[in-house]
Amino acid sequence: MCSPELYSAVNWAVYIISITAVFWLVFSSFPLPLYAVENPPFANSQESTIESAIDFHIHSSPDVIPRRLDDFEVAKLAARAKMKAVVLKNHYASTAARAVLVNKIVPEIEVFGGVVLNHSVGGINPDAVDAMHRIGGKYGKVVWLPTVDAEHHLQVFHKSGMGIKVAENGKVLPETAAVLKIVAKENLVLETGHISSEEVMAVVGEANLLNIKNILITHAMADVPGLSLENMQAAAAAGAFLELAFVNDLMGENAADEAHKNWHQVSITKMAAAIKVIGAEHFVMSTDLGRKPDPLPAEGYKLFVEKLINEGISPHEIDLMTKHNPALLLGI
Repeated sequence: MCSPELYSAVNWAVYIISITAVFWLVFSSFPLPLYAVENPPFANSQESTIESAIDFHIHSSPDVIPRRLDDFEVAKLAARAKMKAVVLKNHYASTAARAVLVNKIVPEIEVFGGVVLNHSVGGINPDAVDAMHRIGGKYGKVVWLPTVDAEHHLQVFHKSGMGIKVAENGKVLPETAAVLKIVAKENLVLETGHISSEEVMAVVGEANLLNIKNILITHAMADVPGLSLENMQAAAAAGAFLELAFVNDLMGENAADEAHKNWHQVSITKMAAAIKVIGAEHFVMSTDLGRKPDPLPAEGYKLFVEKLINEGISPHEIDLMTKHNPALLLGI
Protein backbone atom coordinates (compact mmCIF):
# COMPACT_ATOMS: atom_id res chain seq x y z
CA MET A 1 0.00 0.00 0.00
CA CYS A 2 1.18 3.52 -0.76
CA SER A 3 1.63 6.12 1.91
CA PRO A 4 -1.02 8.85 2.45
CA GLU A 5 1.50 11.40 1.20
CA LEU A 6 2.12 9.49 -2.03
CA TYR A 7 -1.60 8.87 -2.48
CA SER A 8 -2.27 12.61 -2.09
CA ALA A 9 0.47 13.50 -4.56
CA VAL A 10 -0.90 11.07 -7.15
CA ASN A 11 -4.40 12.46 -6.76
CA TRP A 12 -3.10 16.00 -7.16
CA ALA A 13 -1.19 15.07 -10.32
CA VAL A 14 -4.26 13.40 -11.80
CA TYR A 15 -6.28 16.51 -10.97
CA ILE A 16 -3.78 18.83 -12.69
CA ILE A 17 -3.62 16.61 -15.78
CA SER A 18 -7.42 16.45 -15.96
CA ILE A 19 -7.82 20.21 -15.68
CA THR A 20 -5.13 20.76 -18.33
CA ALA A 21 -6.84 18.31 -20.68
CA VAL A 22 -10.23 19.98 -20.25
CA PHE A 23 -8.70 23.43 -20.81
CA TRP A 24 -7.00 22.21 -24.00
CA LEU A 25 -10.14 20.56 -25.36
CA VAL A 26 -12.29 23.63 -24.73
CA PHE A 27 -9.97 26.34 -25.97
CA SER A 28 -8.47 24.46 -28.89
CA SER A 29 -11.92 24.67 -30.51
CA PHE A 30 -11.64 28.48 -30.41
CA PRO A 31 -8.38 29.18 -32.23
CA LEU A 32 -6.85 32.63 -32.12
CA PRO A 33 -7.71 34.77 -35.13
CA LEU A 34 -5.10 34.67 -37.84
CA TYR A 35 -3.96 38.24 -37.32
CA ALA A 36 -3.01 37.41 -33.71
CA VAL A 37 -0.48 34.77 -34.67
CA GLU A 38 0.83 35.54 -38.14
CA ASN A 39 0.45 37.67 -41.23
CA PRO A 40 -2.80 37.38 -43.20
CA PRO A 41 -2.62 34.93 -46.13
CA PHE A 42 -2.39 37.50 -48.90
CA ALA A 43 0.19 37.73 -51.65
CA ASN A 44 2.76 40.39 -50.83
CA SER A 45 2.42 41.98 -54.25
CA GLN A 46 2.41 45.64 -53.15
CA GLU A 47 5.62 47.50 -53.89
CA SER A 48 6.87 51.06 -53.88
CA THR A 49 3.84 52.48 -55.73
CA ILE A 50 1.89 52.71 -52.46
CA GLU A 51 4.71 52.91 -49.94
CA SER A 52 3.90 55.70 -47.40
CA ALA A 53 0.44 56.12 -48.95
CA ILE A 54 -2.74 56.69 -46.92
CA ASP A 55 -6.08 55.07 -47.74
CA PHE A 56 -8.79 57.37 -46.37
CA HIS A 57 -11.73 55.03 -46.96
CA ILE A 58 -11.82 51.31 -46.14
CA HIS A 59 -14.80 49.21 -45.01
CA SER A 60 -13.97 46.27 -42.74
CA SER A 61 -15.72 43.86 -40.42
CA PRO A 62 -17.41 43.69 -38.01
CA ASP A 63 -20.17 45.31 -40.03
CA VAL A 64 -23.82 44.96 -40.99
CA ILE A 65 -22.68 44.38 -44.58
CA PRO A 66 -20.42 41.36 -45.17
CA ARG A 67 -16.81 42.49 -45.56
CA ARG A 68 -13.80 40.72 -46.98
CA LEU A 69 -11.37 41.63 -44.17
CA ASP A 70 -11.61 42.53 -40.50
CA ASP A 71 -9.94 45.60 -38.99
CA PHE A 72 -6.76 43.77 -38.06
CA GLU A 73 -6.37 42.12 -41.45
CA VAL A 74 -6.78 45.50 -43.19
CA ALA A 75 -4.03 46.97 -41.03
CA LYS A 76 -1.72 43.98 -41.50
CA LEU A 77 -2.10 44.04 -45.26
CA ALA A 78 -1.50 47.81 -45.42
CA ALA A 79 1.53 47.52 -43.14
CA ARG A 80 3.02 44.81 -45.36
CA ALA A 81 2.60 47.20 -48.29
CA LYS A 82 4.52 49.80 -46.22
CA MET A 83 1.60 52.21 -46.22
CA LYS A 84 1.54 55.06 -43.70
CA ALA A 85 -2.07 54.98 -42.49
CA VAL A 86 -5.62 53.85 -43.20
CA VAL A 87 -9.04 55.13 -42.15
CA LEU A 88 -11.75 52.63 -41.18
CA LYS A 89 -15.32 53.58 -42.09
CA ASN A 90 -18.62 52.02 -41.04
CA HIS A 91 -22.04 53.33 -42.03
CA TYR A 92 -23.68 52.15 -38.80
CA ALA A 93 -21.23 52.41 -35.89
CA SER A 94 -18.21 54.38 -34.76
CA THR A 95 -14.82 52.94 -35.68
CA ALA A 96 -12.84 55.11 -33.24
CA ALA A 97 -12.53 52.54 -30.44
CA ARG A 98 -11.73 49.86 -33.00
CA ALA A 99 -8.91 52.02 -34.37
CA VAL A 100 -7.41 52.41 -30.90
CA LEU A 101 -7.27 48.63 -30.45
CA VAL A 102 -5.87 47.97 -33.92
CA ASN A 103 -3.05 50.43 -33.31
CA LYS A 104 -2.01 48.38 -30.29
CA ILE A 105 -2.00 45.10 -32.23
CA VAL A 106 -0.50 46.44 -35.49
CA PRO A 107 1.84 49.27 -34.47
CA GLU A 108 3.62 49.29 -37.85
CA ILE A 109 0.88 51.52 -39.31
CA GLU A 110 -1.48 54.20 -38.01
CA VAL A 111 -5.18 53.36 -38.13
CA PHE A 112 -7.83 56.06 -37.76
CA GLY A 113 -11.58 55.85 -37.22
CA GLY A 114 -14.59 58.08 -36.96
CA VAL A 115 -18.36 58.21 -36.99
CA VAL A 116 -20.95 58.43 -39.77
CA LEU A 117 -23.99 60.48 -38.74
CA ASN A 118 -26.69 58.05 -39.87
CA HIS A 119 -29.83 57.04 -37.95
CA SER A 120 -28.02 54.32 -35.98
CA VAL A 121 -26.06 56.96 -34.02
CA GLY A 122 -28.93 59.44 -33.76
CA GLY A 123 -28.47 61.21 -37.09
CA ILE A 124 -26.94 64.68 -36.88
CA ASN A 125 -25.97 64.08 -33.28
CA PRO A 126 -23.31 66.29 -31.65
CA ASP A 127 -23.11 63.91 -28.68
CA ALA A 128 -22.12 61.05 -30.99
CA VAL A 129 -19.33 63.19 -32.44
CA ASP A 130 -18.09 64.23 -29.02
CA ALA A 131 -18.12 60.64 -27.70
CA MET A 132 -16.33 59.33 -30.80
CA HIS A 133 -13.46 61.77 -30.36
CA ARG A 134 -13.21 61.35 -26.59
CA ILE A 135 -13.05 57.57 -26.93
CA GLY A 136 -10.72 57.52 -29.92
CA GLY A 137 -8.40 60.35 -28.93
CA LYS A 138 -6.03 61.17 -31.79
CA TYR A 139 -7.37 58.14 -33.69
CA GLY A 140 -11.01 59.25 -33.46
CA LYS A 141 -10.53 61.75 -36.23
CA VAL A 142 -13.20 61.69 -38.95
CA VAL A 143 -16.83 62.85 -38.98
CA TRP A 144 -18.90 61.83 -41.98
CA LEU A 145 -22.22 63.54 -42.62
CA PRO A 146 -25.07 61.08 -43.45
CA THR A 147 -24.38 58.44 -46.06
CA VAL A 148 -26.90 55.63 -46.61
CA ASP A 149 -29.53 57.53 -44.58
CA ALA A 150 -29.07 60.87 -46.33
CA GLU A 151 -32.22 62.09 -48.04
CA HIS A 152 -30.26 62.60 -51.25
CA HIS A 153 -28.95 59.00 -51.14
CA LEU A 154 -32.47 57.61 -50.71
CA GLN A 155 -33.77 59.71 -53.60
CA VAL A 156 -30.94 58.82 -55.99
CA PHE A 157 -31.24 55.08 -55.36
CA HIS A 158 -35.06 55.08 -55.10
CA LYS A 159 -35.16 53.81 -51.52
CA SER A 160 -37.89 54.41 -48.97
CA GLY A 161 -37.35 55.73 -45.47
CA MET A 162 -36.91 58.94 -43.53
CA GLY A 163 -33.95 60.69 -45.06
CA ILE A 164 -31.63 63.03 -43.19
CA LYS A 165 -30.92 66.53 -44.46
CA VAL A 166 -28.08 68.73 -43.26
CA ALA A 167 -29.02 71.97 -45.01
CA GLU A 168 -32.02 73.69 -46.59
CA ASN A 169 -32.18 76.66 -48.94
CA GLY A 170 -28.42 77.00 -48.93
CA LYS A 171 -28.11 77.18 -45.15
CA VAL A 172 -27.02 74.44 -42.74
CA LEU A 173 -29.55 73.30 -40.17
CA PRO A 174 -28.96 74.13 -36.46
CA GLU A 175 -27.99 70.56 -35.55
CA THR A 176 -25.49 70.51 -38.42
CA ALA A 177 -23.99 73.77 -37.19
CA ALA A 178 -23.60 72.22 -33.73
CA VAL A 179 -21.67 69.29 -35.20
CA LEU A 180 -19.47 71.60 -37.25
CA LYS A 181 -18.56 73.56 -34.12
CA ILE A 182 -17.23 70.38 -32.48
CA VAL A 183 -15.29 69.54 -35.64
CA ALA A 184 -13.74 73.01 -35.56
CA LYS A 185 -12.97 72.91 -31.82
CA GLU A 186 -11.32 69.46 -31.91
CA ASN A 187 -9.65 69.93 -35.30
CA LEU A 188 -11.39 66.87 -36.75
CA VAL A 189 -11.80 65.92 -40.41
CA LEU A 190 -15.21 66.76 -41.89
CA GLU A 191 -16.41 64.46 -44.67
CA THR A 192 -19.57 65.28 -46.58
CA GLY A 193 -21.01 61.77 -47.02
CA HIS A 194 -23.85 61.16 -49.47
CA ILE A 195 -25.67 64.48 -49.20
CA SER A 196 -26.67 66.53 -52.25
CA SER A 197 -24.36 68.88 -54.11
CA GLU A 198 -26.39 71.85 -52.84
CA GLU A 199 -25.94 70.65 -49.27
CA VAL A 200 -22.24 70.06 -49.87
CA MET A 201 -21.73 73.65 -50.95
CA ALA A 202 -23.72 74.97 -47.96
CA VAL A 203 -21.65 72.84 -45.58
CA VAL A 204 -18.36 73.95 -47.13
CA GLY A 205 -19.43 77.56 -46.80
CA GLU A 206 -20.36 77.19 -43.12
CA ALA A 207 -17.19 75.19 -42.43
CA ASN A 208 -15.13 78.05 -43.80
CA LEU A 209 -16.92 80.51 -41.52
CA LEU A 210 -16.02 78.28 -38.56
CA ASN A 211 -12.40 78.03 -39.76
CA ILE A 212 -12.57 74.27 -40.22
CA LYS A 213 -9.26 73.33 -41.82
CA ASN A 214 -9.88 69.72 -42.82
CA ILE A 215 -12.72 69.15 -45.30
CA LEU A 216 -13.00 66.19 -47.66
CA ILE A 217 -15.79 65.80 -50.21
CA THR A 218 -16.66 62.09 -50.08
CA HIS A 219 -16.20 60.39 -53.50
CA ALA A 220 -17.03 63.72 -55.14
CA MET A 221 -17.65 62.34 -58.64
CA ALA A 222 -19.93 59.44 -57.64
CA ASP A 223 -23.75 59.42 -57.91
CA VAL A 224 -23.81 60.69 -54.35
CA PRO A 225 -23.03 63.55 -53.94
CA GLY A 226 -22.82 63.87 -57.75
CA LEU A 227 -20.86 67.11 -57.90
CA SER A 228 -20.46 68.83 -61.26
CA LEU A 229 -17.05 69.97 -62.43
CA GLU A 230 -18.06 73.52 -61.47
CA ASN A 231 -19.08 72.36 -57.98
CA MET A 232 -15.76 70.59 -57.53
CA GLN A 233 -13.84 73.65 -58.67
CA ALA A 234 -15.80 75.84 -56.24
CA ALA A 235 -15.28 73.43 -53.34
CA ALA A 236 -11.56 73.21 -54.09
CA ALA A 237 -11.30 77.00 -54.27
CA ALA A 238 -12.93 77.11 -50.82
CA GLY A 239 -10.21 74.87 -49.42
CA ALA A 240 -11.92 71.48 -49.49
CA PHE A 241 -10.19 68.35 -50.75
CA LEU A 242 -11.99 66.12 -53.25
CA GLU A 243 -11.96 62.36 -52.74
CA LEU A 244 -11.51 59.99 -55.68
CA ALA A 245 -12.47 56.42 -54.77
CA PHE A 246 -11.22 53.45 -56.76
CA VAL A 247 -14.41 51.50 -56.10
CA ASN A 248 -16.36 53.93 -58.31
CA ASP A 249 -14.44 52.62 -61.33
CA LEU A 250 -15.65 49.11 -60.43
CA MET A 251 -19.31 50.12 -60.30
CA GLY A 252 -21.99 50.04 -62.97
CA GLU A 253 -23.89 47.31 -64.77
CA ASN A 254 -20.82 45.07 -64.91
CA ALA A 255 -19.94 45.40 -61.22
CA ALA A 256 -18.85 42.23 -59.41
CA ASP A 257 -20.88 43.27 -56.38
CA GLU A 258 -24.64 43.20 -56.93
CA ALA A 259 -25.28 46.33 -54.86
CA HIS A 260 -22.83 48.33 -56.96
CA LYS A 261 -24.77 47.71 -60.17
CA ASN A 262 -27.16 50.47 -59.09
CA TRP A 263 -24.37 53.03 -59.26
CA HIS A 264 -22.92 54.62 -62.39
CA GLN A 265 -19.29 53.93 -63.12
CA VAL A 266 -16.82 56.78 -62.71
CA SER A 267 -14.00 55.63 -64.93
CA ILE A 268 -10.33 56.18 -64.22
CA THR A 269 -10.24 58.22 -67.42
CA LYS A 270 -12.88 60.61 -66.04
CA MET A 271 -11.03 60.88 -62.74
CA ALA A 272 -7.77 61.67 -64.52
CA ALA A 273 -9.49 64.34 -66.59
CA ALA A 274 -10.80 66.03 -63.42
CA ILE A 275 -7.33 65.94 -61.87
CA LYS A 276 -5.84 67.60 -64.95
CA VAL A 277 -8.44 70.38 -64.91
CA ILE A 278 -8.64 71.09 -61.16
CA GLY A 279 -5.15 70.10 -60.05
CA ALA A 280 -3.83 67.19 -58.01
CA GLU A 281 -3.20 69.49 -55.06
CA HIS A 282 -6.97 69.42 -54.43
CA PHE A 283 -7.52 65.63 -54.48
CA VAL A 284 -7.21 62.68 -52.12
CA MET A 285 -7.11 59.13 -53.45
CA SER A 286 -8.78 56.29 -51.55
CA THR A 287 -10.21 52.87 -52.37
CA ASP A 288 -13.61 52.62 -50.57
CA LEU A 289 -13.08 48.87 -50.84
CA GLY A 290 -14.24 46.15 -48.50
CA ARG A 291 -16.98 44.13 -50.20
CA LYS A 292 -16.15 40.48 -50.79
CA PRO A 293 -16.15 40.40 -54.64
CA ASP A 294 -13.86 43.43 -54.90
CA PRO A 295 -10.04 43.53 -54.71
CA LEU A 296 -8.29 43.69 -51.36
CA PRO A 297 -7.83 47.35 -50.32
CA ALA A 298 -4.03 47.51 -50.62
CA GLU A 299 -4.12 45.66 -53.94
CA GLY A 300 -6.88 47.95 -55.18
CA TYR A 301 -4.87 51.00 -54.16
CA LYS A 302 -1.88 49.76 -56.16
CA LEU A 303 -4.12 49.21 -59.21
CA PHE A 304 -5.60 52.70 -58.79
CA VAL A 305 -2.15 54.28 -58.83
CA GLU A 306 -1.05 52.28 -61.86
CA LYS A 307 -4.19 53.11 -63.84
CA LEU A 308 -3.89 56.85 -63.14
CA ILE A 309 -0.24 56.81 -64.20
CA ASN A 310 -1.34 55.13 -67.44
CA GLU A 311 -3.75 58.06 -67.92
CA GLY A 312 -0.90 60.57 -67.76
CA ILE A 313 -0.95 61.49 -64.07
CA SER A 314 2.63 62.07 -62.91
CA PRO A 315 4.35 60.42 -59.94
CA HIS A 316 4.52 63.83 -58.25
CA GLU A 317 0.75 64.24 -58.62
CA ILE A 318 0.23 60.72 -57.27
CA ASP A 319 2.35 61.60 -54.23
CA LEU A 320 0.22 64.68 -53.57
CA MET A 321 -3.02 62.68 -53.67
CA THR A 322 -1.84 59.56 -51.82
CA LYS A 323 0.62 60.97 -49.29
CA HIS A 324 0.79 64.73 -48.84
CA ASN A 325 -2.87 65.73 -48.95
CA PRO A 326 -4.31 62.93 -46.78
CA ALA A 327 -1.48 63.42 -44.28
CA LEU A 328 -2.43 67.10 -44.01
CA LEU A 329 -6.02 66.13 -43.24
CA LEU A 330 -5.00 63.64 -40.52
CA GLY A 331 -2.26 65.83 -39.10
CA ILE A 332 0.45 63.17 -39.45
